[in-house]
Amino acid sequence: MSLIQLAFSNFKRSLREYAALIISLSFSIFIFFNFQNIVYSDSMDVLNSMKKEYIDVVVNAASVVFGVFLFFFIWYATNVFLKQRKKEIGIYTFMGLDNIRIGKMYALEAFFIGLFSLVIGLATGAGFSKLFQMLLLKLSEISVDIRFSFTLKPVLVTAAVFFIIYGLMILKGYVSITRSSVLSMLSGAKQEEMKPEKTWLTLIKVITGILILAAGYICAVRTGEIDTLTYAFAAVVLVIAGTYLLFGGAIPFFIRKLTGRKDFLYQKQRTLWINNLSYRIQRNYRTYAMVTILMICSVSVLGTSIAMKQRYDKMTHFRDTFTIQVVAQEEMDKDEIEKGIEQENKVEYSAEVSYLMLDPSYFHTEYTNSNYGIIPYSQVKNAAGQAHLKFGYSELKQDEVIELSHVILMSFVGYNGPKEVQIGDDKFRILAEDDTPYLGEMQGAMSIYVVNDEVYKKLEPLGIVAHMYNYKLEDPANLDASRPYLKSLAEQGEDGLWNVGVNFNSPEGKDEAWIRVMYSLCVFMFVTLILAGGSIIFIKLNNDACEDRERYGVLMKLGIDRETLGKSIRQEIRFTYYCPFLLMTVTSWFAIKALGNVMKEDLFKVNIYSAVSILAVFTGIYLVSVRVFRRKVLD
Repeated sequence: MSLIQLAFSNFKRSLREYAALIISLSFSIFIFFNFQNIVYSDSMDVLNSMKKEYIDVVVNAASVVFGVFLFFFIWYATNVFLKQRKKEIGIYTFMGLDNIRIGKMYALEAFFIGLFSLVIGLATGAGFSKLFQMLLLKLSEISVDIRFSFTLKPVLVTAAVFFIIYGLMILKGYVSITRSSVLSMLSGAKQEEMKPEKTWLTLIKVITGILILAAGYICAVRTGEIDTLTYAFAAVVLVIAGTYLLFGGAIPFFIRKLTGRKDFLYQKQRTLWINNLSYRIQRNYRTYAMVTILMICSVSVLGTSIAMKQRYDKMTHFRDTFTIQVVAQEEMDKDEIEKGIEQENKVEYSAEVSYLMLDPSYFHTEYTNSNYGIIPYSQVKNAAGQAHLKFGYSELKQDEVIELSHVILMSFVGYNGPKEVQIGDDKFRILAEDDTPYLGEMQGAMSIYVVNDEVYKKLEPLGIVAHMYNYKLEDPANLDASRPYLKSLAEQGEDGLWNVGVNFNSPEGKDEAWIRVMYSLCVFMFVTLILAGGSIIFIKLNNDACEDRERYGVLMKLGIDRETLGKSIRQEIRFTYYCPFLLMTVTSWFAIKALGNVMKEDLFKVNIYSAVSILAVFTGIYLVSVRVFRRKVLD
């Protein structure tokens, strides 16, 4: 029998053993292929009018992130596979095979697994590509007709990326086998018992891990201030480092303490599963840390998706508050304009305000703008009432102002310390920064401050008064019907400046379609990351079951009944799934808090929903793991 035949025979015989690995790899390929299909196929060319180039950038960025994740996932999965196979293929040494041939046989067997996973992933990806795109556009609230399109380029890109990463892992395993001794291969799947270390060294690792993690939490909370990017980067690095140190130092330390307490150990089968954890925790802490980080990433991705959806809805509301805005230097008849509009469209509501345009030299602020204006408190209050907008501010004091802003997707520009603005010779305290669209899209075109009415009268001689007339159409889609009349109102002076200007706010919002695609992609990333975390633990437990089969057989021969061993198995697997979940729950609060600071959103409920979703997924995988583990070691 040739090496190829022997490797293929092993692959077929152990196909059920590799099921978790193949499913995980195939699902990852499925997602990556569909990302590439969005970019390279012509099935979504209908989005050209919606800034498809932006959508392609978003999808490519998501593909890069997913590619990095795929690299580490394949790295871990192939390492576990290598451990499982080392003992069995080491036996071939006694059959006359040298390490080089054994290494080749391992490489061929791993290649068959990779090829099988790739075929399944590409086949399901191509078969469900239209459904994937339909779901993506449904989540993105984009109504277009999708046609099935298949091109070779997404297949080639996906296969190339996968086999480059997977090939490197096969090569790594091949080198490891060729350099291994027979003894190391025969004991390759064995977990090393946790080695005792000096107490002072353990305490240093525990304290360092806790301090680094706490520092990461502090940096996360401080995002949204002036150094947001710095704090965000520091938080990511510190939380990852702290998580690894916590699982490598603090958790083994507490497990060792528990094994030394007889009043705790000799109850409820704890002597079995606690000692088992103590036996293998030294090697498994990296797995726990990796799964915890994946879970934190999944919560952050889902939080990003929901936060972007909320911000997009606010941006849409901001844009659609007024369909038409007429700005004039001289007063016009608001009702007369409305009558002209209603020749073709019904006006739902209207609002009228006057504001003062001042030269930028009068303003002394931290951030400069080319257009500045001020508006009296009473004008904004009346306009809010006419447009059915909330306005919960009491009469402003002489030294107070409200800064009107517009809704943006996210901001990495923060501010720490009291905010104030100097207008002319007077300084004013900024009471609040409000993005309610009292003036519609005009708030995004200039920096405008709400001031006390008396202050406005004092400053009025310094600038030019502008009059704004805002109208909301009942059917914004019919805006074009009123364009000829409104364009007839526009008037340009001899100096080239517009005495009367008209602004149209289209309800379509095609320029922001990429935002909707982005938060939809985040949902797919969330599902991928959380299933990857569950798959890693499942693969790890499958490896543990192979190792523990003989040990549980000995325990049953010693008279320990199956029910007792089953309870011990459940306890150990429960710790494996829920210990990372508990740390993720704590860390995710800080991660979501940081995200909320950047997105200017309250995401506490998002944090709860995300954690509950992960808990439900992990509970399902936990129940399956218990069933599979029991069957492997007890039946």
